[in-house]
Amino acid sequence: MFRVASISKLLTTTLALTAVDAGLIDLDEPVNRYLPVGLRITTADGAPATSRVRTLLSHTSGLPAGARGADLGNPALTRIANAAPLRSLADAISGLRLVQRPGERVIYSNVAFNVAGFIAARAFGQPFEDAARTHALEPSAWRTRRFPHRVGPGVATPTVRSFPGRGPKPANRVRLVATPMGGLTTNVLDLARFGQMVLNGGEHGGRRILSTEVLSAATTLSVRNHPELEQGYGLGFKVRTWRGRTIIGHDGNMPGVATQLWLAPEDGVGVVVLTNGYALAVPHEIAATALEHALGLAPIPAPRPPAHVQAWEELGRRVEGSYELQDSQIPGLTGWLANRVAKIRLRHETAGRLRLEGNPGSDGPVWLWPDGEVGHYRVDGSVDPGANAFIEQQPDGPHLWLTHATHLLRK
Repeated sequence: MFRVASISKLLTTTLALTAVDAGLIDLDEPVNRYLPVGLRITTADGAPATSRVRTLLSHTSGLPAGARGADLGNPALTRIANAAPLRSLADAISGLRLVQRPGERVIYSNVAFNVAGFIAARAFGQPFEDAARTHALEPSAWRTRRFPHRVGPGVATPTVRSFPGRGPKPANRVRLVATPMGGLTTNVLDLARFGQMVLNGGEHGGRRILSTEVLSAATTLSVRNHPELEQGYGLGFKVRTWRGRTIIGHDGNMPGVATQLWLAPEDGVGVVVLTNGYALAVPHEIAATALEHALGLAPIPAPRPPAHVQAWEELGRRVEGSYELQDSQIPGLTGWLANRVAKIRLRHETAGRLRLEGNPGSDGPVWLWPDGEVGHYRVDGSVDPGANAFIEQQPDGPHLWLTHATHLLRK
């Protein structure tokens, strides 16, 4: 049994889409229609938000990034991160305000999934954990699962190494009070059964779990942060191009936890990787290597120097420098502190290759190799290897777009 962190979002998605199939929720209705008056979402100036239900699941609702809904194991830090007392899922979604207009940007938003889980459970008239078990987990034949986090015998203890050369230490202090965003504890076999259901078009064991229509919408690339990117979101599912095929799934990351679920629908295969003491890059690389092996693919050849090296060199020198995260900044004091601490730097190395350091969500340096037209790159190392990236020069400076939701602007 492992904590699976944000892979849990796929189960929250399943619950929400089950409510859609049952006619209890409409993806194109405003979210506020399904929230009690005291929990309705507003814009920055206090007007009712127009975010639709589908925007919650595609990370385009305009709701902010951050880990609101997490008990960090320290009362003061928890209060700062949540901007209010935290006792329940309702507390975690109260007082939410948009930071972008709906549909404008992909902002990876944990709070959006907490809202999605809340309204889906409310539609079924149950607390989230009960609704997830009754309408999403049990129908898919999950045998060993628990919302919220479980600890004790038979459960892998999350571990971290705080200093080089030091042994691992337990990292059990972080607890998710708002479980839809990442609170599931389960094992590889149950996640594999979930993957089989998705690969089988929404059926499992002769029983239909999700309709073909909603599952197709969930697993089709529908939003991305820039037209040049090959990766983005459907509904809940990350969707990307990899080795000439479409890959869907989700990863998970929290202290002491790094996980990955990859499915290749065209090939009918998938991979589940759960760890309790590695960086997020590890399950990403294991999943990619396992799929290469299962599909009989040769390893990706080493990048070659591009044609027109001089043009790439000139671009690299023009765009290097310190960068700031755009769109996905965490609001409030937590975000202010994160921006002060973060040191994101893009360096030009050689033959047009760039090195990105300090990028949020990455475990180490990310190399961007020239790929095709000048300004187009391929990611090497850390998270999402093989994904594409793009530099766009605008009047306010160079913008860097990469992975599913990262947008950086040079200071």
